[in-house]
Formats: sequence, structure tokens, C-alpha cells
Amino acid sequence: MSDAKNSYSTLSDDVLAELSKARDEQAFNELVMRYFGKISVIARKYSARGYEHTDFVQEGLLGLFCAVRTFEPDGGRSFCNYALLVAERRLISIIRRQSARKSVPESAIIGFDMLDADVVDTAKTPEDELMLREQIAAVKRRLREVLSRREFEVLSLYTEGLSYAQIAQRLSVSPKAVDNALQRVRRKVGGMDMS
Repeated sequence: MSDAKNSYSTLSDDVLAELSKARDEQAFNELVMRYFGKISVIARKYSARGYEHTDFVQEGLLGLFCAVRTFEPDGGRSFCNYALLVAERRLISIIRRQSARKSVPESAIIGFDMLDADVVDTAKTPEDELMLREQIAAVKRRLREVLSRREFEVLSLYTEGLSYAQIAQRLSVSPKAVDNALQRVRRKVGGMDMS
């Protein structure tokens, strides 16, 4: 048994992702061990009022699970970059949904703990995709209301996985201006009423 465990530790992340996609539980456990610390750092970065750090870590691990199921090695990107991007975007989506909740009557809201995360993650029907697009559009509208045009642009590029330097180059500003914009975004999103 320890030989099998040691053999998984020598495999690359891309190979482990392929094995995990084929429902190899040990391969997925190895990925969780490798990515737990990185996901924890991302979760700390996006902590928002109303969420515990551990909740965000769990959501990030669900993002890792989704990344395993959707990763295509022929796409030219490494599993590591893809998995961390999926986990980070999942956390951003949670913050955005909470921001959008403000405009929905409290009586119409169903608690997150009552939803089956697998159903949300495996939405494949046209109706599910339409609902997801509508949710994303609502989140973008809410963020446009709260953030300045520049802050929204910076956040959009950042969630696409661009570095501060890449964002700065694309928007013709300094990396410090990008950092300042993201700090304002964090304050505004973190200071929003999440109830």
C-alpha cells in the first residue's frame, strides 16, 4: 500500500489529473494534498464578510474537483495553472453572487447549504446554462454599480488570470495603479452588506 502511495507522489499533476478524471481516488487525494496550501492562500485572499476561511477553502477544493473533471491536457496549459484559476474563479463567483443577493428579497433566497454543489457544477442542460449566464450578467451589473469603470476592468482582467504587470500593460497604467485598484475592489466587495 505504501508503494502505491509513493508511486502517486512521483507522478506529475497533469497525469494525476487524468487519473482522477478516470475516478482514481488515490490520484485525486494526492492532488488535494499538493494543492491544499495553494488553495488556502487563495481563499485567504478572497475572504469576505459572512464566510469563514475554511468555507472558502472547501469551495476552492470543490473548484479543484471541477478542474479535474474539465481539464483537457491538449489545451496547452498546465493543470496547475488551470486548477488554481478554476478555484479562484469559484471564490470570486461566490462573492459576486453574494453581492447580487442584495437586490433579491430575503424571502426568495434559499440557503447555500440546501443546494447540491454537484448539481450546480455539472449543469449541462440548456436551461442550466441560460440560468448561469443570467446569474453572471446580474453579478456583472451589480459589480458595475459598485465599482468604478477602471476597477471593473482591472478585476475582469485579474479574474482572467493576468498578472499585475500584464494588466498594467493592457490598460496603459502602472502596476501600482493596478494594485491600488484591486485593493479598492477588495474593500468595496468586503464592505458590502452580505445579509
